[in-house]
Amino acid sequence: MPEVSDTCMLLTTSKDIWETCRKTYSKVRDAAQIYEIKMKISATKQGGHSVTEYAQNLPNLWQELDHYQCMEMKCSDDVALLKCFMEKYRIYTFLAGLNAKFDLVRVQVLGKEHRSLNEAIAII
Repeated sequence: MPEVSDTCMLLTTSKDIWETCRKTYSKVRDAAQIYEIKMKISATKQGGHSVTEYAQNLPNLWQELDHYQCMEMKCSDDVALLKCFMEKYRIYTFLAGLNAKFDLVRVQVLGKEHRSLNEAIAII
């Protein structure tokens, strides 16, 4: 592979070569994993599953996504804002995947000001 040899050509030790390869290709692998997990999340719908079964699938995917997405926060306010944003995003994703028969309840959940994912699931 010319690409690998070009990257490592001027490195003098095997440790440097392995470290360079690890850094280069682990980022690519992580990006591919993030993409794959996001595609799974987008494709996850209630379909023929109960609400409980559907609600159990998404948090597992989100936890896996959180593992690969590392975000550095500068202050505690950033952490709080990100947490709020992620909670809302996950509620919207959960609601979007529900079957059409939950449309009325979906509107009720969206109308509530301060809610958590667990509260949204409990209302459904």
